[in-house]
Amino acid sequence: MTRCLVATKNPAGHGFLDHAAPAAWLGQHIAVTPPPGKDQLFATVPGCWTITHRGCGWALATLSCSLKTAVKLAKQWDQRAGSIDPLNSKSWQYCQLWGKAVQAINCPWQSSDAEDHGETAAILAADRGLSIDQAGNHKRIQWRGKYWPAPTDAELQGWTVDSVCETPDGRIVEPDNSESWLSILGLV
Repeated sequence: MTRCLVATKNPAGHGFLDHAAPAAWLGQHIAVTPPPGKDQLFATVPGCWTITHRGCGWALATLSCSLKTAVKLAKQWDQRAGSIDPLNSKSWQYCQLWGKAVQAINCPWQSSDAEDHGETAAILAADRGLSIDQAGNHKRIQWRGKYWPAPTDAELQGWTVDSVCETPDGRIVEPDNSESWLSILGLV
């Protein structure tokens, strides 16, 4: 594993210390590392990764997901992260979009945007290697050779607490049916 610079809080409570962290993935502007742990060590918590800005070492997000998902997100955002000003990261033009992308991975059922057009479903489908198409502003997922509109976060959330779920072609089945959206997206 290659190492990258990570800024961690000083144990004495004064400022930050820079440490070399083992990087699971290094891009041009960001890296995926284990999260900082106690005593200047790096945690090895399964399913927990930090995306770090390589220029200044600041953590952009700590994610609860697989390494594959963290790296996929980092790759998608690597070029845009080049425009972050380390002295004023809140002025980053993509700050809100980045927040939504991180939220979709960490809390896929708590979208603040009711008209998310299936972003969570698209992320989950991509993670499973399903084909995705963009039609207008809506993501569509390929199933049985045809593209279907991805379900919204609200639909997914409803199906997780209900005893029924839709299939892409609109049939009502049990959530664990192999043709239900929840099964197709790997949620059951």
